[in-house]
Amino acid sequence: MDAPFPACQLYVWLRWNIAAILCVTCLASPVMADMQLGRCLNIGNVLDAQFEGPWRSGITEQDLDWIAGAGFETVRLPVRFGSHWNRKIWPGFLARVEQVVAQAQNRGLTVILDLHHFDDLMSDPDAFAPVFVAIWSELADHFEGYDDRLIFELLNEPRSAVTTARAIELYQSVLPIIRRKHPNRWIILGGGNMNSLDEMLTLPSLGPRIALTFHYYNPVRFTHQQLQWTEEYFPPSSWCLPSEIATVNADMARAARSDVPVLLGEFGVVREADTASRNAWIQTVRMAAEEHGISWCYWAYGAGFDVRDFTGYEWYPGLYRALME
Repeated sequence: MDAPFPACQLYVWLRWNIAAILCVTCLASPVMADMQLGRCLNIGNVLDAQFEGPWRSGITEQDLDWIAGAGFETVRLPVRFGSHWNRKIWPGFLARVEQVVAQAQNRGLTVILDLHHFDDLMSDPDAFAPVFVAIWSELADHFEGYDDRLIFELLNEPRSAVTTARAIELYQSVLPIIRRKHPNRWIILGGGNMNSLDEMLTLPSLGPRIALTFHYYNPVRFTHQQLQWTEEYFPPSSWCLPSEIATVNADMARAARSDVPVLLGEFGVVREADTASRNAWIQTVRMAAEEHGISWCYWAYGAGFDVRDFTGYEWYPGLYRALME
């Protein structure tokens, strides 16, 4: 059971719950109502590694039991298909992906299948655009007939040479192929600069049953503090000033201006951050997204941004309240 609220987290909880009571006109966005994502959790650093296992242990049925039992209704499954491609997706890897999708769906979870870490495409989209098309052509064929609890996310965090304009060209090259087999499946698209909010808001409408996504880790100096793999090292810092909370609300309000459904596809804080600040940031972003009718998907089950202690099966202190209540 969670301990009593720290002062900062109590302030955050009161701020958003009072706002929700006063907001009699707030409505869920179409993505929350029609896609029925509910609470979503990224299963990161597993199938998006070079192979399953080196970044953290593989995903097990016990993991999926915990995720479903914790109250999540959707998982986002990042997959590094580009590293398992040689004129087609390696059959053993595709079978493993299909197995995880089935195991998740058997537990009542919706699955967002996400093409992740396609670094070659980011560096040279002209050379690897045909591979992008071929991967999604094969996936469209392979997953034909699956129900609406499978959603396609075409490309994670376009960056470098894959600008928003180039990403749109890539999306337009595969959407007709996918739609031939999946006319009603939800498809998620993001903008350049690592799925930034600003770039998402420039995306045009590319058809029905398409949702837009953005990722949110602001300020990075807080959410990615004390990590050794970032380009710049960020020392320990805290978070919970009223001005910082107001910035989150303003950003979520901007995201909600989109005239198509929106998914906050990643947000999270490393476990190195102090507990009170970490929980306050997560709760603030989650509740601000909900207030503005935006679905969310926390990063991640593991990957250093963990929701639970992997020495047991317990949530980190206060995090269940921050993310789920």
